[in-house]
Amino acid sequence: MSENTTTPDQPTAPIAEAQTEAPAAAPSKRRGRTAMIAGGATLGALLLVGGGVAIGAAVADDRDDDGFDSLSSSQRTQTASDDIAATTERTDDDAQVAPAADLGAADAAELSALIDAAKGVATGEPTAIDANRDGTWDVTLTAGDGAETEVRISADGSAAVHETESAEADDRAPKNVLDAATLATMVDAALAEQPGRILEIDADDDNRSPFDVSVLTGDRRVIDITLDASGSVIASEIDD
Repeated sequence: MSENTTTPDQPTAPIAEAQTEAPAAAPSKRRGRTAMIAGGATLGALLLVGGGVAIGAAVADDRDDDGFDSLSSSQRTQTASDDIAATTERTDDDAQVAPAADLGAADAAELSALIDAAKGVATGEPTAIDANRDGTWDVTLTAGDGAETEVRISADGSAAVHETESAEADDRAPKNVLDAATLATMVDAALAEQPGRILEIDADDDNRSPFDVSVLTGDRRVIDITLDASGSVIASEIDD
C-alpha cells in the first residue's frame, strides 16, 4: 500500500485586528511658547498704558460677564485699550476737582487781597469769603439795604460778578463785616486755635457768635471755629 504523502492542512493564523489609528501629534511646544510670549507682550503693553496691574485686572473683571473672552485677539486689545483710556480720563477729571495742597489762604493778607478784587467790580461790605475746590474764591458783598452780590475771584486774581440777590423788605445793613482789622483778628485767633489754611470765614448778625472760620489742617481735616466779636473762641469742632 502506497504511503500517504498529502501534507496535512496547516492551521490558519488568526486574522489580525485592524490597527488602531495612531494618536495625533502633540502641538508644537515652540509654537505654543511663541503665542504665550506674544500674548504676554500685548498684555504688558495694555497694563503700562492704563496705569498698571490694578487697571488691567479691573478691565478683565468688568469684561468677563460681557463676553469679553469670546472676542478675537484684536477685538480684545482694542476693547481693553478703550476702557483703560476711559479710566485714565475719569481719573484726570477727578484730579481737577480734588483739593490742592495749597487750597485756602495762609493769612489775613491773602483774604484782604480777595476783598479788594471783589470791591473793584461790585459795591458793599464783605460778609463772607469762601474757597472753592478749583482754586477760585467767592466773596459776598452786602449793601446797606441788605442786597447781596457774590463775586467770583479766579486763581489768577481776576474778579467778576457771579450772582446777585436783591434786598427784601425786612433786610437791613449788616451788623458785622470783614473789614481789614476784624479780618486780621478773626484769622489770627482761628489759626492760633488750629494751625492750617483758611477755607471760609463768615460774619452774621448773631451778637454772641458772629464769626465762623473753617480751617483746613495739615492732615486734611476741616475744623469749624466759632468766635465772638473780640476774637475769643466759643467752639471748635471737626466738620463731618
